[in-house]
Amino acid sequence: MNTIVDYLTVSKEKNPNKIAVITKDGKYDYETIYNSVVQFSSSLKRYRQNSVVSIFFDNSVEFVISYLGVIRAGHIAHVISPNISELNLNNQIESAKPQTIITSRDIMSKTKTLDSKNVELNEFKEFMEKSTQNDQENSISSEYAALIYTSGTTTIPKGSLIKHSNILFTTENIVKVLECVSDDVHIVPLSLSHSFGLGCLHTSLYSGSTIILHKNTINPLDLLKSINEYNASTLAAVPPTLAKLLKNFRNDFVENCKRLRLIITNSTAVNEQTVKEILRLFPLTKFATYYGLTEASRSTFMIFNGKSGKENSVGIPAPGVEIKVVGDDGKEAKEGEICIRGKNVIERYWNNIRDKDKFEEGWLKTGDVGRFDEEGYLYLLGRKDNLINVGGEKVMPDEIEKIVKSISGIVDAVAVGVDDELFGKIVKMFVITDDPKLDSLTIMNYCIKNLERYKVPTKIEFVKNLPKTEYGKVQRFLLR
Repeated sequence: MNTIVDYLTVSKEKNPNKIAVITKDGKYDYETIYNSVVQFSSSLKRYRQNSVVSIFFDNSVEFVISYLGVIRAGHIAHVISPNISELNLNNQIESAKPQTIITSRDIMSKTKTLDSKNVELNEFKEFMEKSTQNDQENSISSEYAALIYTSGTTTIPKGSLIKHSNILFTTENIVKVLECVSDDVHIVPLSLSHSFGLGCLHTSLYSGSTIILHKNTINPLDLLKSINEYNASTLAAVPPTLAKLLKNFRNDFVENCKRLRLIITNSTAVNEQTVKEILRLFPLTKFATYYGLTEASRSTFMIFNGKSGKENSVGIPAPGVEIKVVGDDGKEAKEGEICIRGKNVIERYWNNIRDKDKFEEGWLKTGDVGRFDEEGYLYLLGRKDNLINVGGEKVMPDEIEKIVKSISGIVDAVAVGVDDELFGKIVKMFVITDDPKLDSLTIMNYCIKNLERYKVPTKIEFVKNLPKTEYGKVQRFLLR
């Protein structure tokens, strides 16, 4: 197998009538998906090989067909988030320089500002009608499958060039570690434009199973209803979604999900209490997380079941992946920057940007700070970029945020370092609360009781929202 499309072909030959994709608009079997991918890819033959083709969709069967069609035609799929800002959309198109942008009628309005980019724009259904219906063999000549821009939490997003080999290596690990099989029915409310969601699609195609796509989690009850309706076996959701289900829809969550064999989340701040509650409420369900980046997907896996005391860990390195922790001197240390090496790691960014600060002798320097315990389990401590130096003392904001978020009435909290004449930097906390009686003094006193003095926020500002990327990650550099 050379590409993820080859697994679609195999599933079409083995089980042509099996349902591959379910959306609110319908059910689509493997033969229908395959034929549509062939038709779509034939419409791309007029572009030179290895071209960038931008796809801009919500979660939909159109996304699946377009993504696989671009790959089958030997091009690079530039995957754009449907929630992208106008500024980032323009920046990505300027950087990627695609031959065309293919989108849906619903999202077409978001492309109005691209007139000045002189880029061809196609609506999906009209594009399909241009097909020559010429079913040629796969014309894969590019070693690259996708171009996905990083989330931009600390800097301007960079384009990650993802190889076919990166995708297949990572997908094989997911299937092996999470024991995915063809009988699985996957519930996915994650954006397919993000590595987490796209990995779920790859997994379903690889194993020949069924994937049910939700556009988002705005209506949790619809999500839970579909789990019961389709007798789903797996649920993929980000930590905030799981926390929301536990807090506001606990009974429905338990009733609809008690037969799941797997709940998978990712390593973005999985609350320890959330882990314990899910393990308690779903004793027969495997609960797992992973750690990874756009540049190095699924670098670790953590199966929480039977691992009491390790609720804060992101697990052990994935098969075939090496991870080390290095100090400021570049030597391995007990605590420091996490570096990753393996076939899941990209080699460079788009436009031949190798970025010597990120890549060194096959190692990707992640910018994440972490440590291993005695049994080889990895723990995330925060971002190197976010470290706050208070009078010579190094402070990771994640530790402070965890304490503040445990206060009743706190919806969200983010700590950043701000300039101070005496200490160089001090900690400032941005807080969202749903309790109008909660004040700065209460938060400060709680922190004094639970943190070392130099970690206690000196300034606290109540805000209504926080600047976030289209993937929901806080942009701390904007707060600073």
